[in-house]
Amino acid sequence: MDLEAFVATKEVVVESEQIALDTASAWDSLLEEIAHRPKRATERKQDRAKRTEQQILNAALRVFARDGISRSRIADIAAEAGISTSTLYEYYKSKEDLAYDVPLSHLADFFESYHANAASRTSARERLLLYLVMSADYAREHAEWARLLYLEIWPSVFVSDTELRHSIDDFTRVILFLVKEGVAEGWVAPDRNPYETVALLIGGVNQLIITWLLYRKPKNLTRAGTEMAERLIAMLENEVRR
Repeated sequence: MDLEAFVATKEVVVESEQIALDTASAWDSLLEEIAHRPKRATERKQDRAKRTEQQILNAALRVFARDGISRSRIADIAAEAGISTSTLYEYYKSKEDLAYDVPLSHLADFFESYHANAASRTSARERLLLYLVMSADYAREHAEWARLLYLEIWPSVFVSDTELRHSIDDFTRVILFLVKEGVAEGWVAPDRNPYETVALLIGGVNQLIITWLLYRKPKNLTRAGTEMAERLIAMLENEVRR
């Protein structure tokens, strides 16, 4: 190899390494952002007040999952939490405020857990598979929360301008990022609309979760979620081979 060819090859290698570093940095920044998205501002600093607030959120989750948001009443949530209605109103002005806040802490927990588990995965394919599988498994582990999110919140238009809406959008941003990286890695077809691909992936896993929430079928949601994720990714790979 002559000197000119050697220099050109070295420049390509350096550029590729820089692109990889930039991608890794963007990936870490995205996960850091969504895992620590600010929740509703509060001035309550005392431990007792924080415990009461968590008590209210836990009670609201149980009531919303049991009765649905539209049929739930503030008085029911206060009774479930073991506090007076007036005390509850000191923390939340309306049922809607509660409905916004209840899913947020779980979403943040899911993102943080995924961030930790994804650290050992090096390819977008591995990270996407893990993300889809963990989505189903997290719904299984937190069925009341999943019922509220997938059956009540996600299909609703009343969350359009809230912090919760941003967190739901974050869920899709992760998949979009990985789909675009899949194009760069060569296992996602570059001529496919990435947003349609994201819709396909989310729709497949979400429908599986919804079916499980409504009918408890399939019985093993984690295994079914893994199989669904593998099939969806295989479909994307097959489009490249055509």
